[in-house]
Amino acid sequence: MTHEAYNRGVWARARFRKSSRSNGGSSGNCVAVAVSGGEAAVGDTKSPVADSYANLRVSVADLGGLLAGIKSGSIA
Repeated sequence: MTHEAYNRGVWARARFRKSSRSNGGSSGNCVAVAVSGGEAAVGDTKSPVADSYANLRVSVADLGGLLAGIKSGSIA
């Protein structure tokens, strides 16, 4: 897929929501997530890919498992 098609597609930057836990200060911990169907994309807002933040794409189920593990402390 070309960058142009990628920009207009499912993972366009405008579809991403920045985490409410992200801080905009100098530490730069800024995470954004978008969901489309059964797939989720996660990325660092300071490191966009073309016109997107889709640095990592996984299934919604896998993202849910990752987040559950982080919240429980079993994944650091």
